[in-house]
Amino acid sequence: MSSFRLRPHGPFRGDWRRRTGPRAAGITALCWLARLAIRPKPPEGRPLPRNPRLSVLVIKPLALGDVLRATGFTAALRHELPGADIAFAVGDYAAPALANNPHIDEIMPMGMLGTPRRYDARQYLTFVRRIRERKFDAAFVLDRSPAMALLPYLARIPYRMGLDSRLRGFAHTTRLSVGMEDNEVETYRRLARLAGLDPTADVCVFRPTRDDLAAARRLAEEFDLDSAALRVVIAPGGGVNPGAVDVTKRWPAERFAAVADWLIQHRGARICLVGTASDSPSITAMRRAMTQPVVNLEGRTTFGQLGALIAGSGLFVGNDSASAQLALGVGTPSVTIFTATEPWIYGSDTPLVVSVYTGGKAQGLGGPPGVDMVTAAIRRLLANRTDVRGSSWSSGASKPPASD
Repeated sequence: MSSFRLRPHGPFRGDWRRRTGPRAAGITALCWLARLAIRPKPPEGRPLPRNPRLSVLVIKPLALGDVLRATGFTAALRHELPGADIAFAVGDYAAPALANNPHIDEIMPMGMLGTPRRYDARQYLTFVRRIRERKFDAAFVLDRSPAMALLPYLARIPYRMGLDSRLRGFAHTTRLSVGMEDNEVETYRRLARLAGLDPTADVCVFRPTRDDLAAARRLAEEFDLDSAALRVVIAPGGGVNPGAVDVTKRWPAERFAAVADWLIQHRGARICLVGTASDSPSITAMRRAMTQPVVNLEGRTTFGQLGALIAGSGLFVGNDSASAQLALGVGTPSVTIFTATEPWIYGSDTPLVVSVYTGGKAQGLGGPPGVDMVTAAIRRLLANRTDVRGSSWSSGASKPPASD
């Protein structure tokens, strides 16, 4: 898997949607002026043309987890427009999230476009020319960046639909107004409805290749992963993307250790720790805190191979991260722990997923969840494998069953 140097105190640390101040206010003012100048309207008064064989461009440059989340939208798009030619423009770092996706005809690499402070005007205009040459009928911008909103306008794509947060969707011909607290998955569903599409087929999708599956099988054989009653993948890291680092998203390593020891002692589990070089501090701390043996697969898999490893496992446990979205994409029961990002924004209502956190939407997030909350979520998932619905537990919810 690719890795980036960990810089927890960089200028873009944390959730970029929360940035406020003079710079953000200035961008909003410029976007308002741009909307007055462009005055975009959908051709013929419709969000999309009446053409079953549309040529469609979807734009979402980063990050890995965000791009995986957007695959639910492309699934709905393919379901409603089976004859469409669907291309997906994505940054190089996040492109592995789309590899082998059955709903996308082409991946258009964007390089570092969309990554804060990692691209320049020349790269931007070069990409504009590339998509202009393709003569797309329509574009969907699943991003709040004004620079991404401007791309299909400059490329002369006539039908342009996308998110409009703080006036940043000024160039779209059809705009979906979104707020700071809107759930990401539901936002994409609303955009699909606005386009006249049925979003009921919006399932996050990741399909490992045959080579990925073969590599995962070799790892399973090398470490005898299938000899245990339950194979569990745990990802204690996350929160690192190019241009944005937030390691406060990581649940304490000693709590992950306690959950792993509990799984081994009470469920006969075989634990696999996964992550990249940037996750090494969390993985090392977790291993030191454990009393039971564990398999360390740090740096041993590509993104696709990790997806295959998780797909062959009975459970995934991790922070709000790309690995958690990957578990969702391959359909593995998973527990996602939220400590710094809001589950009501980034969580999923997809079956087989439980979000664990303290606090609530009204009062905000509380402190890190307790070990008993996570083990209770695991017990519920394992007890209801055949009929699990997306759910969450918070400190304000009814008390979960006591731990074993």
